[in-house]
Amino acid sequence: MSETGEMNDSDTVGGPGSMSLAGLESWLAACVGEYVPDLDGPVDPDQQLGEYGLDSIAVVAFTADVEDRLLIQMDPTAVWDHPTVAELAKYLLTERERQQRAAAS
Repeated sequence: MSETGEMNDSDTVGGPGSMSLAGLESWLAACVGEYVPDLDGPVDPDQQLGEYGLDSIAVVAFTADVEDRLLIQMDPTAVWDHPTVAELAKYLLTERERQQRAAAS
């Protein structure tokens, strides 16, 4: 991943919008950081996202970024149901796979 949060070819696996767990965690952490104006360092993948002070408007915008990147539909409440970057990344990879299978059926 570049310093701007853009995915590098090494982060992607498969087709458009897919990536490895590590690549997704890195991208999610960078993306969360864009919504936290006074962040003193990188987003910790194991820290509760609520501790960063994300409000509902930021979560909705963040969700839209995730949907655009992964080409999936995501309910904003997933951020609170999977409250760390690490947990959210695992959920999103599973959810993306599920949605792709459903679309192929």
